[in-house]
Amino acid sequence: MALDPEIKAMLDRLAAEQASSQQKVTLQSARRDYRAQYREMSRAPEGDVSETTMRLPGGHADASLRIYTPAGLASPAPVILYLHGGGFVLGDADTYAPQSARIALECGAVVAFLEYRLAPEHPFPSALEDTLLAVNWIAGNAASIGGDPSRFALMGDSAGANLSIAAMLKDRGPFKGACLLYPLVDARPYLGLAPKSASDEAFATGHYLEFAETEYFARAYLPDHALASDPRVSPVLAADLGGLPPILFYCAENDILRDQGRAFAEQLKAAGNDVKYRCFDELIHNFMQHSGISKRSDTAFLEVCRAMKQMLAA
Repeated sequence: MALDPEIKAMLDRLAAEQASSQQKVTLQSARRDYRAQYREMSRAPEGDVSETTMRLPGGHADASLRIYTPAGLASPAPVILYLHGGGFVLGDADTYAPQSARIALECGAVVAFLEYRLAPEHPFPSALEDTLLAVNWIAGNAASIGGDPSRFALMGDSAGANLSIAAMLKDRGPFKGACLLYPLVDARPYLGLAPKSASDEAFATGHYLEFAETEYFARAYLPDHALASDPRVSPVLAADLGGLPPILFYCAENDILRDQGRAFAEQLKAAGNDVKYRCFDELIHNFMQHSGISKRSDTAFLEVCRAMKQMLAA
């Protein structure tokens, strides 16, 4: 498949750096490098956005919300609960800070970024428990952060999109809609419990998110591998996918998760849901991150935010 030239240059640079590195990768160094790399590749927001951090009421000490509010935003405003990616292992509010502020500006919304507990220290269902607690708190307390509970939406990438789906399947009630970015919807192939897809095979290496990396994430999140067949982890196995709010669904052409995402979007449509699906050609997993280094990724970023803003205004 064709690659955006700016993305290819980035992949080539990362491959060269990895080949020349003599350092042993630890969990701590992986988290540090992910944070630095994500911020380096993200495009900075062009506007003033306030940030406040709060403990998730009633939640674990390691779970918090960081609230992003654009200057001059009229209250009550739409509110987006953002659930981050990183394989349930990497990522935090600092990693996503420039992106979160920019989403708030482009969507004209309050963004509540959930810093949920990470594996392997906190395996499944810790991240989902934090997500459901955040959903319930925002649904009942949106006004306290300048939000309108009638315009409350979910937005998540990769592992975070997986958590978004699980939250919708748990409680279909409070959401205006959801935006799913290159979601993990079937963990079984990465634990050897189901066949690989064509995109798993085609993009297993050299396309940012690698198959072996996803195997590591799955093992860390699911030390009991049998949980990969739990619909809260692999929603492709859910018995009832009907009655969900409107969904914006985005994938990337050169991503191992492409095929399972496309198949799940069709499942959602077949269950009667309003799903707008788009697969961006020439892009890779995590294209929202690459808005600062790839014009094509930035165009995709803005398209996603425009669609989200329209959904919240409808």
